[in-house]
Amino acid sequence: MKQVTIVSCLFLFSLSALLLGEEPLQRPKGLEPGDTIMLIAPSRWVSEEKVELAKRRLKDAGYRVVVQENITDRDKYLAGDDQRRAAELMAAFQNPEVDAVFPVSGGYGTTRLLDRLDFELIRKNPKVVIGYSDITAIHLALQAHAGLVSFHSPNAESGPSRPEGMNPFAASYFWPLIQRSDDPLKVYRASPELGPLKILREGKAEGVLTGGNLTLISTLMGTPYELETDQRVVVIEDVTEAPYRIDRYLSQLKLAGKLERPAAVLLGQFTDCDPEDPAAEKSLEEIFTEYFGDAPYPVVMNFPVGHVPQNAAMPLGCRVEVDTATGTVRLLERPTR
Repeated sequence: MKQVTIVSCLFLFSLSALLLGEEPLQRPKGLEPGDTIMLIAPSRWVSEEKVELAKRRLKDAGYRVVVQENITDRDKYLAGDDQRRAAELMAAFQNPEVDAVFPVSGGYGTTRLLDRLDFELIRKNPKVVIGYSDITAIHLALQAHAGLVSFHSPNAESGPSRPEGMNPFAASYFWPLIQRSDDPLKVYRASPELGPLKILREGKAEGVLTGGNLTLISTLMGTPYELETDQRVVVIEDVTEAPYRIDRYLSQLKLAGKLERPAAVLLGQFTDCDPEDPAAEKSLEEIFTEYFGDAPYPVVMNFPVGHVPQNAAMPLGCRVEVDTATGTVRLLERPTR
C-alpha cells in the first residue's frame, strides 16, 4: 500500500508539472572517483594555461578529464564561434562516458548558444552542470526546457582550478553537492569571511531554487528562457555594475511581474557595485529596500553567492526552505541520484 502511495504521489507531481508547462525534474548522477568531467568554454576565450591547470587539478581530485581540441579557439572576446561552442556543449551531453560538464570560465557568449541546443537530448542525458555568471543563461535554459537540476557554483577557474586553491567555505558546498552521497542535506549559513546575513524581510518559506546573475536574468526577459519566479526562491548576484544599473534591472523585473510572487529572495554578493559618489548615488541597500522593503515574502541580503571566493554552490531546480529566524537556507531534496 505504501509503495502504491509513493508511486501515486510521483505521478501526481509529474502530472502537475506538465500541466504547469514545466519539465519533470531530472537529477544527474552524483560524481564518484574515476568519473569523467568534460571541460568546455562556452563564453569568453580561455588560454591553454587555464585549461591545463583545470585538467591537472581535476585529475588530482580523482577524475578523468576530457576536452575538445578546439577549446582554445578564439573569435575576439569569444571562445570560438557560436557553432563551435554550442557543438562542444552538445558533445558533452551526447557522450555517454561524460558525467559532468565544467565550464572553464564565464564572461560573455552563452546567450548566443541557447537556440542551438537540443533540450530533448539534454533531458534524456542528465549530467552535472556547474558554473555561474554568464553560465546563468545555460542554467535558466536547462531549468525551463530540460527540467535539469544544475549547480550555480564556481566555474573551474574560480573553484577547483583557482591558482591559490578553492576557498574552503566554497569547497564545503561544492564537492558534497555534486558527488554521490548519503550525507545529510546541506544547510546554508552566512560565510564568516563575508559577515552575517542581513534580514530585509522576515519569514519562513519553501520553494524551488532559481536565479543567478542579475544581468543575465534581465537579458533573458522576453525570451523563451526567462526566469520563472512564481513561488520560487530566487537568488541573484552581480559584479561591476553601477547602482543605477542594478536599479534598472530590478525595475525591469518588477514591471514584468517577477517580484510579485516569489517564495523568497536571496540577495547575494554584488561585488564592485558600490556607488562611486555616495553623495550623488543610491547605495545598494537603499535600492534593495525600495524594491523589497515591503515584500510579502522573506528577503535576505549578503547571502554567500556571487563573484567572491566564498561562492557557495546551490542546486537550481531543487526545493529549499528559507528561515530568517535561524538564518538558514535548507535543502529539502537531494540534487543528484
